[in-house]
Amino acid sequence: MTFNISTTFWIQFLGIVFGIAMLYFTFVKYKRKEISNLERWGWSFCWLLLIVVAIAPYFLDPIIGRLNFYRRLDFFVVIGFFVLLGIGFYNYSAVKKMERKLEIFVRKQATKEVEKKED
Repeated sequence: MTFNISTTFWIQFLGIVFGIAMLYFTFVKYKRKEISNLERWGWSFCWLLLIVVAIAPYFLDPIIGRLNFYRRLDFFVVIGFFVLLGIGFYNYSAVKKMERKLEIFVRKQATKEVEKKED
């Protein structure tokens, strides 16, 4: 007897497992006080939404139909691309801001050291 499981099942299964794992990691980060309560609830909502969509992707059919996507996967690829671009831009901006703050801090420290040596 052969047991044939479709690709869709595996994608849904992996989506559910990933969502549950990320819910757990979000909870752990909150307990370690690495994220705030608001961030915890925001991320938890995102992971729960992922789990719901993995279980019942047909909930998105009205949105996908209005946007003229032929398949759900096309919709997810486009949304994923937008999310990754947004995260990339946010990371770039945060790094640039941190670089500026670090440069100002280093200059102040260097100025203080030069003043100490002159005394």
